[in-house]
Amino acid sequence: MSQVDFWYVRFPDGRILRAASTAVLRQELSARRIPLGSTVRRSPSDEWVSLEWTQEFADVVEELMARDRPSFAPTTALGTPPIAPSSSRSANATAHHSATVGSRLDPARLHLVGMRGCLDELLAALDSALAPKKLLLGLIAGLLLGALLLLERTAWFTHPAHGPAVAGVLLAGCFLVFEGLIALLTRLTYIELARLRPARWREVFDEAERLMLWVGVSKLIVWGTVGGLVVLLRWLPYWLGPGTEGVWSTSQQLLAGSVLALAMFVEVLVWPVFVFWWLLPPLLVVEGGTVWSSLWQWLILLRRHLGQVFLYQAMAIALGVLVTTPFLLGIAPLFLPAFSPPEALQGVAHGTRCLLLGLACAPLLTYWITSNVFIYLNLRYGADNRH
Repeated sequence: MSQVDFWYVRFPDGRILRAASTAVLRQELSARRIPLGSTVRRSPSDEWVSLEWTQEFADVVEELMARDRPSFAPTTALGTPPIAPSSSRSANATAHHSATVGSRLDPARLHLVGMRGCLDELLAALDSALAPKKLLLGLIAGLLLGALLLLERTAWFTHPAHGPAVAGVLLAGCFLVFEGLIALLTRLTYIELARLRPARWREVFDEAERLMLWVGVSKLIVWGTVGGLVVLLRWLPYWLGPGTEGVWSTSQQLLAGSVLALAMFVEVLVWPVFVFWWLLPPLLVVEGGTVWSSLWQWLILLRRHLGQVFLYQAMAIALGVLVTTPFLLGIAPLFLPAFSPPEALQGVAHGTRCLLLGLACAPLLTYWITSNVFIYLNLRYGADNRH
């Protein structure tokens, strides 16, 4: 996807959508999914221009208008031609399909550095996350994660000799569930935004295996590097000391204490990278490059928009927790000591709690992944085009 070929489309009822390319927009226009009265522009800094005055779409508009123009148009008693059936259907469709929260947001106001612009964009992501297909994927992933928690209490998993195997199986299961959910939700969200229509399951699952692989590899690289750095920072003071049985000298205390203070500051700075990684899956989907090229673009994106990324992610976490809190409060009484089922049914109660906990966290997972697609698209294509 090229930034030069990126389009914003504003419908007559105020909805604003994105088109991935000129070809996609011409195709949707020819299929009459876009009203002829819509306006377009390349970037938020440009003025809105009608389709018939845009060189790339003028021929399509002229052809559609000529097709709709009757050879003889009867007039009404007032001297005006009657409304064509297709125009009537379009008007009714516009009247009955009002714009949603996300579609009414003006991209010219989405990419400003500030609380209001970030909040508007995240509300648009929340509106998109409530789509039935996204919620279905989130619920399936929540059930699978709950099932993994339930398996942890089975006889094989609780056997002392199976400790390392248990940890490996559970981590691998959670890893696969998360990578599958991230890949499918990211691709589903991007297709909806780029092609101006609901995504089909065939399109969502297209190249899903490759995307899951790249997402998993990128996570291992970024999270592994940051985790190794954190371990190194925590180990340095011990390495500079006299050992477990030695006596600390004044110079060792001074040196190790300075290194410890510096390491603590550095650790605070690197922990957010675990959260910033979530912009990599949208980058892999939108740009379609390899892991290494995507990592390089991700670093450039962080360097240019680090403040905005931090603000976006902090507010996305807060909004996601706010959305999930009612579901967690609904199942909270089942985790209190006051809820005490019979001893023989404790296993059933624990399994049900695990499944309910997974379902309660499904909206948070769905929203968090969807919001990062919106965040990436607006930082990469909606920000200052000088970059």
